[in-house]
Amino acid sequence: MLAILFTVFFTMMVINLPIAFCIGYGVLAALVLTTSIPATIIPLKMYSMINSFPLLAIPLYVMAGALMNSSGITGRLINLARALVGFVKGGIAMTAVLASMFFGGVSGSSLADTAAIGSVLIPEMRKEGYDKHFAVGLIASAGTLGGIIPPSISMVLYGVVSGTSIADLFIAGALPGVLLGIAFMIVSYFYARKHDYPVGPMPSLQGVVKALLDGLIPLGMPVIIVGGIYGGVFTATEAGMIAILYALFVGLVVYRSLSLRDVVKAIIDSAETSAIPALIIAFSGGFAFLSSYGGIPTALSNFISSITDSRVVVLLLINVMLLIIGMFMDGAAVYPIVVPIFLPLLVRMGVTPLHFGVIIVLNLSIGLITPPVGGTLYTACAISGLQPLPVARKAMYFIVVAIVVLMLTTYVPWIAEFLPGLLGGKR
Repeated sequence: MLAILFTVFFTMMVINLPIAFCIGYGVLAALVLTTSIPATIIPLKMYSMINSFPLLAIPLYVMAGALMNSSGITGRLINLARALVGFVKGGIAMTAVLASMFFGGVSGSSLADTAAIGSVLIPEMRKEGYDKHFAVGLIASAGTLGGIIPPSISMVLYGVVSGTSIADLFIAGALPGVLLGIAFMIVSYFYARKHDYPVGPMPSLQGVVKALLDGLIPLGMPVIIVGGIYGGVFTATEAGMIAILYALFVGLVVYRSLSLRDVVKAIIDSAETSAIPALIIAFSGGFAFLSSYGGIPTALSNFISSITDSRVVVLLLINVMLLIIGMFMDGAAVYPIVVPIFLPLLVRMGVTPLHFGVIIVLNLSIGLITPPVGGTLYTACAISGLQPLPVARKAMYFIVVAIVVLMLTTYVPWIAEFLPGLLGGKR
């Protein structure tokens, strides 16, 4: 059964079928050719995976981000980032990173972050003489921050699969996300110094104040979401609806830049965008069940235990496996398949579900930059018209420092657990 499942799955991947159908065809083939499993079990497992109230947060956050983007907040966030770091060496590159961090707090989506920031700043970086492949690699890398900085759709997916508090996961991603952003800015600074790129003008105090005031309203969204969840005012899913109402208020009343057509488009786009991970998650439910039925979690756990009982080595092995998996599979498929395999083993070794959540999200975020599947890589290349492989080579600067931050977060649990503990986490 397992041989059929994985053979069909990898064959479909080789012929470049969408990942949801790769999983679905693998499950279907294993089910048809295996008589020991009642046919009704797989549909029930698929339904149980998507019959989850917290999963409703995904289309809600996607729609809120689309509404805020249509309201013109991207330009305001970029202006704020430029006012804060644009006057130092590599300022325009640092602006891209900081703006991605800001926009990630609005959209929760790495792909949306990459598209919104890249469409504005890739041309700007080219005007200032930046190497085109470096500029696109930077945007692809900075876009991954949208999946780590709260609110994060990736954290919602992990929380649903693992049963971990989504509120705690949001907070846990904040410090690693900031560290990763700082690491990207350091790389940008030294790269700009090496190639002697121009420095932006020093902003006036009046310009800084104006940029801060313009940025306060869009940056109010993550504050309201996370603060409301931790204050017990609403759940993580209900926070998505609050975010939509806030985005509508900002776009229709404050900025008056949002039209009815924009609202309709945001609804349609969020439905289309959310349908993809929903289909992946549903098929992954069947895939995870068959894997478990075939004894993969136990076999893999026993295999790793037979190699070593060192927590340090086990975490290293799991990180390597996740980095490789992230190169070939979409994150929405990885969480329901991989988490049930690795999490029980790590919990027995003293790793908390919260800590592992940050580890796996960081791993799969790095996978977004790497071919052949890299989501933010291909999004940035689509915007710029460049080929992925030369861009990926320039993105290696950022992949290396991202792995350093990943290792720090893996072996220093405090980085992920400090803020939730400080705020009296719900886990």
